[in-house]
Amino acid sequence: ADGSPRTVADEAGYQSVEMALTLYNYLTPDYFAQNYGRFYKLSGTEAGALIALENRGKTGVVPQNAFWVTVQSADGAQQTGYQLMDAPLGGNYGVRIEPGERKLLCKRFDQQPGQEARYLVLTYCVDGQAHSRYFLLEEREAYPQLQRGSRGEEVTALQQRLIDLGYLDDDADGIFGPNTEAAVRAARQAAGFEESGAADDAFQFALYAQSFPQASAQT
Repeated sequence: ADGSPRTVADEAGYQSVEMALTLYNYLTPDYFAQNYGRFYKLSGTEAGALIALENRGKTGVVPQNAFWVTVQSADGAQQTGYQLMDAPLGGNYGVRIEPGERKLLCKRFDQQPGQEARYLVLTYCVDGQAHSRYFLLEEREAYPQLQRGSRGEEVTALQQRLIDLGYLDDDADGIFGPNTEAAVRAARQAAGFEESGAADDAFQFALYAQSFPQASAQT
């Protein structure tokens, strides 16, 4: 249950589940101060990594019990940090991801001066062997919230991407109307997002990635 290598390989006792992890953003101490400083007494060392997890298997998974997520500084030192939860602060632990679902979780850790985290490290097991993958921690700008009534270059780019993927059969005119809203709903559903007609930061981040599913693949 904790993802550790097995000494007795009883294949009837467990199953492999394909999952996809994307490093969504790096949350600096400044981020926590600006967004949570009014509500929490902070130490100034709070930091975190937002990760998007997609369950491509056939059974529900509690990520906290299936693999390890740690952080590593430039000198190679690793720390376990806190458990995965569904919000940077004040969230829930033990989140379960069902087949076809995609959720955003936070790995929070302490960012001590001079020991800044450089990598997010994912460690998982296949056939009793541990494998690690490293994700460079870099802060990025958030995409603006786009919804019906929005206008501008960001909407044009969104529409063009939806057209390229086959979700939108219309012109990229920079006006977020009912056709664009319907296309966003379809794309969100195809990628395992919660039902909505709005293009938020998490959705746009996934949409512009090369791995986002084509509309034709969902038929």
